[in-house]
Amino acid sequence: MHLSDEFELLHSSLWLDYTQRRYLTPEEIRYRLQQQGSLPSDWSDLEKKLIYNRKTGSIPLFLSSLHKKFWYFSADSLIQKENEIERLGNELYRQIHEQVLFKKDFFLDSTIEECITSAIYEGAHSTRAQAQQFIASEKIPKNKDEWMLVNNFKAMNWVKQNSEQPISKEVVLELHRIVTKNTMEGDDIHFSGKFRNGKVFIGSHEGINYQLIEEALEESILLITNHPRYIPPLLRGILLHYLIAYIHPFFDGNGRTARALFYFNCMRNHLDYIQLLSVSAYLKEHGTQYEKAFEKVLSNDFDVTYFIDFCLDSIHFALISVSKKVSYLFRIKDLGGEMQLSVQQIGLLQRMALHPFRMVSIEEYAQQINRSREMARQELKFLTSLGLVQECKQSKKLVYSVNKRKLDSLVGRG
Repeated sequence: MHLSDEFELLHSSLWLDYTQRRYLTPEEIRYRLQQQGSLPSDWSDLEKKLIYNRKTGSIPLFLSSLHKKFWYFSADSLIQKENEIERLGNELYRQIHEQVLFKKDFFLDSTIEECITSAIYEGAHSTRAQAQQFIASEKIPKNKDEWMLVNNFKAMNWVKQNSEQPISKEVVLELHRIVTKNTMEGDDIHFSGKFRNGKVFIGSHEGINYQLIEEALEESILLITNHPRYIPPLLRGILLHYLIAYIHPFFDGNGRTARALFYFNCMRNHLDYIQLLSVSAYLKEHGTQYEKAFEKVLSNDFDVTYFIDFCLDSIHFALISVSKKVSYLFRIKDLGGEMQLSVQQIGLLQRMALHPFRMVSIEEYAQQINRSREMARQELKFLTSLGLVQECKQSKKLVYSVNKRKLDSLVGRG
């Protein structure tokens, strides 16, 4: 390719619109140009030039153990999305961290949300309400679905407690052991925390030869965490997620392990805002796009840019959901002046709104606000008279739960 031709392409609308401002596959570009009636007669040559320039400007991710040459292109759109995620994420983390009344509960709610949606996305038969009630109850799991919920919760806590460890094969195996405890069936029950010893298929994709798993996994970790080119921490987590899914080292639990490793990488790199997110919630809602992102990589010469792009969109979507939740909690605070609520009552309503299925007793509330039992009882009774909480008996004890419908009618939905 002549240098002048390459220079012209890099300044053309074709390159700027479909590689930099958004990153589309050659097939998608061709379709759009056809729809616009502007497909060049020399499209075949232009397509080759487009791919050539993308690859020559890419960051290589070559795995010699698999004889595969993955790569990604650091498009302007990716950089912009990553910057916006960092800006919004850090701002939300700061806002929540300053809220003494509900900070602890907010982080707990975010963890529970990810555990629930990850389990449901992987096939657990439960509604979100049932799952939230079960985790809040702290009961011992009785079936696979309940074990998936509890295991995900334990995995997220393990990630937070051990994030100073370097990423390693042992960390991946430990995460798999945690998320699959008592959930694997048949002959697979012996492979919790262990690599598979046979074939596995994910749709039309076959996981790599099981004899190459250990070497490929260790090479992937080394490549992503010690790449000679600069790869932003958030993208490193996304790339590890992709390579785990591609290698598919386990008979079951690959998705849950890959997502837990993504959180682990982010926490290890002090991307604190990641604690606020449920990435699985977006995947559950846009599962088809998630699968297509994998397919695009494989059908476009191992260009992982498509998967990165999808994941950045999912993280941004998750942050927007968090932003709406924070706004909802702040609007509860505004009720204080209108309804003559104390700071303690506002804090209780905010915490209850995060965990609408959790009950609080008079004694628990008294301990929370460091006041007498009688003072706690009066405050709860006042909230009950306003219709903001509901009173019922549980084991001969009065307990209170939030009236979410009433709260929503006053402050709007979260």
